[in-house]
Amino acid sequence: MKNNEKFWEITEIVLGSIGAALLVLILVLRLMGKNVTTLTYPIVAIVILFLVCDEFARSIRRRREREAAAKEAAEHPQEPETTLPKEAFDFEDKPEEPKQ
Repeated sequence: MKNNEKFWEITEIVLGSIGAALLVLILVLRLMGKNVTTLTYPIVAIVILFLVCDEFARSIRRRREREAAAKEAAEHPQEPETTLPKEAFDFEDKPEEPKQ
């Protein structure tokens, strides 16, 4: 389950929507004058779970991209970019004419 990026992304979306619904519920209850302190614990728990799922999804994505980059580098070795063509340094020596 740790390597299933799609699962963590879906869980992240579900927890985000539940958190948004709880925030709207808190807002409505607050406008009606009700006590909403008991709803703070579930919202904190949902935010923590959302962040955990987000971190799992990101770490799986980073690992997958790193492996793909290593595979690409192994297939196509890169030439160093600092090499300059030798023709750039061939200068023609012109004899200087004396100024009169």
